[in-house]
Amino acid sequence: MSTTTSLAVQRRHFHTALIAYGLGCVVLALLYFPAWSAGIAEAASLAGLLAVPAAGIVGCLLRARVTSGRRRRAWLLIVVAGAVAMLSNVWTAAAGSDPVDHPSLVSDLLIISAQLLAIASLIQFPTARRRRFDLMLIGLDALVMGMAVLSSTIVLVYGEVLDSVSDFDGPTRYTSLLFPPLDVVLATVALLLVLRSSGTDRPPLVLVASGFVMYAVTDLAFAVQVAQASFEFGTVVDLGWMAGYLLIGLASWYPSVPQRQPVATDVTSRTVDTALVYSVLLFAASVQLVASRSFTLTQGGLWLVLVLAVATRQILLSYDNATLRRGLERQVRAQTDDLRRLARQNEVLLASVGDGIYGVDADGRITFVNPSGAAALGYRADELLGRHAHEEFHAPAPDGTAYPFEGCYIAEAITQGLSANAEEDTYLRRDRQPFPVEITASPLLDDHQVRGAVVVFRDVTQRREIDRMKNEFLSVVSHELRTPLTSIRGSLGLIASGRFGALNERGESLVSIALESSERLTRLINDLLDLERIEGGNRPLDLHQHEAADLVTGSVTEMQGFARDRGVRLVAAPSSGRVVADRDRIVQTLTNLLNNAIKYSDEGGEVTVEARLHETEVTFRVCDQGRGIPSDKLESVFERFQQVDSSDARQKGGTGLGLAISREIVQRHGGRIWAESELGSGTTVTFTLPASGHGPAPH
Repeated sequence: MSTTTSLAVQRRHFHTALIAYGLGCVVLALLYFPAWSAGIAEAASLAGLLAVPAAGIVGCLLRARVTSGRRRRAWLLIVVAGAVAMLSNVWTAAAGSDPVDHPSLVSDLLIISAQLLAIASLIQFPTARRRRFDLMLIGLDALVMGMAVLSSTIVLVYGEVLDSVSDFDGPTRYTSLLFPPLDVVLATVALLLVLRSSGTDRPPLVLVASGFVMYAVTDLAFAVQVAQASFEFGTVVDLGWMAGYLLIGLASWYPSVPQRQPVATDVTSRTVDTALVYSVLLFAASVQLVASRSFTLTQGGLWLVLVLAVATRQILLSYDNATLRRGLERQVRAQTDDLRRLARQNEVLLASVGDGIYGVDADGRITFVNPSGAAALGYRADELLGRHAHEEFHAPAPDGTAYPFEGCYIAEAITQGLSANAEEDTYLRRDRQPFPVEITASPLLDDHQVRGAVVVFRDVTQRREIDRMKNEFLSVVSHELRTPLTSIRGSLGLIASGRFGALNERGESLVSIALESSERLTRLINDLLDLERIEGGNRPLDLHQHEAADLVTGSVTEMQGFARDRGVRLVAAPSSGRVVADRDRIVQTLTNLLNNAIKYSDEGGEVTVEARLHETEVTFRVCDQGRGIPSDKLESVFERFQQVDSSDARQKGGTGLGLAISREIVQRHGGRIWAESELGSGTTVTFTLPASGHGPAPH
């Protein structure tokens, strides 16, 4: 059973016990109603003084079964004390003794034993470890409460008991004198238990202490009535004993909550303890003022000790509070200094970053911006605080209309907790001049709740200019090289054909190498021009509907000779689906992928190509059984001039542009391309195209 379920069951049991005990007390109280005869009330008292303790004993036994250590011993001592008290009541009823006229020595000894056992049980309850100062304070509290209870007892009880003790014969004279001091000790130890308890232990121990205080007070009232020869069974005094047993029984049913670690004294518990001590002191002072007929030397000595103890307690408490306050002030100062240093360090870090960084709240308004970000936007950092980031410097669409905030990456980070990484955007400077940026946006989380967003942006104007210059350079160089290279390749072809005379073996070898190198250079230039046209959008797509199987078959037919020369088996698996695509570009993509798969396959290996329809897209796969690609290269192989190994260009041939061209073609068709590989087991390159009816309309 889980802890939560167990606690729920214990709470139900406690509520049931509370109702049952309450109803029992109501019934017993009704039996004391004046309309009933004295015999009925006396019988009800005897029955109650047997039934209520018996019920309490059962509850304490059950509580002892689920506890261990000192707690178990404490509950068992309460059981024994209750059993001894019940035995005293049985003996009194069986012997027919009268506490006023014919006190029973056996009954008195049994009650004294029950009192001693009760005191032992209260001392046995364990409490949390405390500081030495707290132990001193508890000792002073015990002294104050003990003196206060003793002073009240002297005023209310001892005068009557001492006057009447001479009326008793034999040992009962001395046992009668023991009851009040034992009750004083019992009440004091019970009140001290409240001060010693803490945390989840406090509620049941408060009930236990209240029960024993009620018992002790009733015992003292009984002693006064015996001294005045006015005690009779069947009076309301009997209800006091029953109420004490009831509270102890209820404590045994209180839910047992495991306490993982000792609970230190906190402000609330210390306030409650102080209120309890002064309540007892105020009660004793009221008794002294109202009920005392004279002020004896003994009472004066008690009150002198009591006043000194209270004064010492307050001095120690004030000293401890001042010490704690000074320690807390030192901690606050130290933590404040640490926070200042941390804030300063964060400010230095943010100011040192070359990229722009700004944060927004849940409404998209700027809460902080670093100097680099403010300078890039043409503002001072303080001028941007509180402004709406999207409205302030996010550039509008080319037609001048503003982009909606709901579709902005800032709104997505705030409302959906989404992150944007390396996304391109255009910002506006203070003079409303646009400039391109690359941004990274992340939600700002606080205790798993999105409080705003943080955006890092970088001005990529120079990078774009460099890319443009690089592309122009490649285009110019490619065009300038293509014309003389065509002439060189044609001349080498004529020489190699023997039209200008036969060549010796060395000459043929040199011409063959030169011709092969010129063809490779031509392929490189063609690939560069092709990539430049695709990226620049200078080659529009010729979109038509095509069966995926026809595209697969066309690429396999084109690469069959190359595969045969390499000793690789090329397989076109059954394919399905229909796509809207530029046939030449998709076949070019497939042949690029097949070319790589064949080149990196061992002789006797197999390369498979297939296409499958999956809901709104068609997936093309090219699988080989080659050496595979390392996991850290699976993304970079789609970049320009990237190959798995630097020696591949020499050993396998190729320009390192095939996969880059394939990625551009696929992305322009609205698809995705990626590679999956396991070293030594081969590679699978996959790309997707929108299925017919889900992609761009054909021309």
